[in-house]
Amino acid sequence: MSSATQDPARPLELWLGALADIGEAVGGDEPVAAVLDRVARTACTLLDYDFCAVFLPDASRTALTIVGSHGLSGDYVDQVNADRPILLDMRGEREAPTSIAFRTGEVVTVEDIDRMPHFTWSGVAHEQGYRALISVPLRRSGAVVGALNGYRARPHRFDRAEIGLVSTLATQVAIALGTAQLRAAEQATIRELQRAEEVHTLLTATALRGEGVAGVASALAELLDRPVRIEDVYSEQLAAARWPGDAAPDARDTTVTDVILDGAAVARIQVLTADAELSGLDVRAMEHAAVVTALELLRARTAAEVEQRLRGSLVADLLGSDAAAMPAFLERARRLGWDLAGGQTLIALRAADSERLPGAADRFFARAVPRPLSAAHRGDLILIWPAAARAAGFAGPAVEITRRLVDHLTGTGVVEHAHAAVSAQVSAQELPATYRTLRGALGLAGDRGGPTVIDLTDITIDHLLLELGDPQRLRQFAMSVLGRAAEYDRNRSTELLDTARVVLDTGLDRRAAAARLHLHPNTVAQRMRRLEELTGLALSRPADLLQLTSALTVARIAALG
Repeated sequence: MSSATQDPARPLELWLGALADIGEAVGGDEPVAAVLDRVARTACTLLDYDFCAVFLPDASRTALTIVGSHGLSGDYVDQVNADRPILLDMRGEREAPTSIAFRTGEVVTVEDIDRMPHFTWSGVAHEQGYRALISVPLRRSGAVVGALNGYRARPHRFDRAEIGLVSTLATQVAIALGTAQLRAAEQATIRELQRAEEVHTLLTATALRGEGVAGVASALAELLDRPVRIEDVYSEQLAAARWPGDAAPDARDTTVTDVILDGAAVARIQVLTADAELSGLDVRAMEHAAVVTALELLRARTAAEVEQRLRGSLVADLLGSDAAAMPAFLERARRLGWDLAGGQTLIALRAADSERLPGAADRFFARAVPRPLSAAHRGDLILIWPAAARAAGFAGPAVEITRRLVDHLTGTGVVEHAHAAVSAQVSAQELPATYRTLRGALGLAGDRGGPTVIDLTDITIDHLLLELGDPQRLRQFAMSVLGRAAEYDRNRSTELLDTARVVLDTGLDRRAAAARLHLHPNTVAQRMRRLEELTGLALSRPADLLQLTSALTVARIAALG
């Protein structure tokens, strides 16, 4: 029989010293697991157990795991917790003694495991080397919060006195556990408040310094020690910090917070979390960063609106002025950062949903130096592209750059369809007349379904037609000249109008036109005779030739025939 049974009282000094030792651990800064290790060691010392363990329910309360122990190897504890935790939903012979004690609130003893052939846990017992065990529930405020287990290497009978002593110790352990958990929760709260203060201080300082969205991304990446990316609702990146440069991470590896402005999401903050989930405080840091981002976007939006108004007023004056007022407008443009003293190309772009065009165009030309002077004017987006503008990716003819802009706007979903017209290089004094030409061309192209870029870089007499500013009258003119020929092409699937365009492009050289069209010269001659019959025009008469050329120009832009 153990010394605990021979002398139930135990020296009072020994018990008081042991309980004082536990109290000292609780009053210090030791984590809960360290306190419970000391409890297990104290139980072994007081009750002569070979080893002890303290079990607590896991977060899901479906299993009991060893949180503190003495005499058990670390590998054994890790193995039991990971592979063989004590499941709380087991019943009958498969239920562990510790589970019974936790579930019923009663002390459970096993005097000799080898005398219980159906004992499911005998394999585990032999691995660790114990024959007898006692499991005592830990009670706090009337509820069972865990279990204290004592183990002996040899068979042992646990008498009433010993059970009383273990139960008394378990009561003190439960009190110590509650105190330690409360202290740990308080320390965690203090750390969380300190962390929250750090988050608030850093992000607020970022906002006060006006570091923009890029500053928010950098600050949040520093706080979370994770890659951060901020993008708008069209998936266009606004800023990034530590973000991988390769393919975008799987959405399952990121945590996303919306940036709300005026009740609508205007951007998203993404944090790469592939290695571990964010803590609650980290999530709140993202939410705080979203507020600061909203302020920065509001600041940027306000500045952009002011700049757009200034640019819009300048563009309206440039396109509606007379020659006498132009020097004053050129000086105003120079003060705003645009030198229009040399030549420039005028680009006009029209779309059904034009509200997003100015901002999208600004982002597209962000690397151009200098950027085009752009603004919304009379429902169109106007860009005045200086001849001196140079930037990586923006070399080449203005028509090609405009095609790329239209493809970008439609490809990214900014607009569904867009039509653009591009002028030749003109002086500032020629901008008003050139704008009327481009506006006339866009008016003619208005019925087209797909994106269109109208090349008006070659100045011809046809441009005078486009300055008329009445698309309906131009269409009527084109149909009055070409209507019968266009109907003939539709009904017979011929190509009289296309053939006429090629003949005109080749300077009325029908053999050259035939070679370009891969036709016999006689076929080209037959088509031109049919065209003359249908239109009543004769290409040998200069007036008729001019009328046909003008009508074909209008028809091409308006997609007639």
